[in-house]
Amino acid sequence: MPGFDQAGKKITGVERVFTTKVFKDNVWGLQWLTNKISPDGQFPQYFRHEGNKLVAISESEVPKETNLLTKEFRLAEPGAPYTSPDAGAWTNPGPASKSYKVKLVDGSIVTYCWYRFVDQPSFQQYNFSPEKNARLQKLVEKIHTSWPIDQDYMAPPTKGELVSLDPVLFVTPPEGLEVGYVPIVTYQEAAKD
Repeated sequence: MPGFDQAGKKITGVERVFTTKVFKDNVWGLQWLTNKISPDGQFPQYFRHEGNKLVAISESEVPKETNLLTKEFRLAEPGAPYTSPDAGAWTNPGPASKSYKVKLVDGSIVTYCWYRFVDQPSFQQYNFSPEKNARLQKLVEKIHTSWPIDQDYMAPPTKGELVSLDPVLFVTPPEGLEVGYVPIVTYQEAAKD
């Protein structure tokens, strides 16, 4: 189960720390493995460069001359606000509504617009035929019309708890966009309190 870090280097060794698993009742999770890299429930903290890979290592394998074990690092500062591009799939065919804003529990402000389902930016990469777009849009409109949000469409879990969502994430479509349209985030920034 190797992954990739942000620089595109392959990360290995984490498969000795945990594995993904589907448990009873189709519950997905992580199975922590007995290992010498990190304690149960903790992701590896140290990695060694080996060619074009980063390999997870234990604290005892960190070379003393690096002084990493005694270093303290500043916590990351908030980065630049997320913003969607102002060209390409984000503008052509573009949103069907003006922008709306909500303040999330985490203190950030999210700006979103409503897009016709098949016009949302992520679908533009597929270059679907007009016929395929029409079929997909028709299916989504049928779902929006036939499946009210106050009914269960899957059996509730028999154990565990469902996650809770920030209530402001449940947005109401503007008049005329109730069927066949979806909200797409175009900007997110820290609130200026």
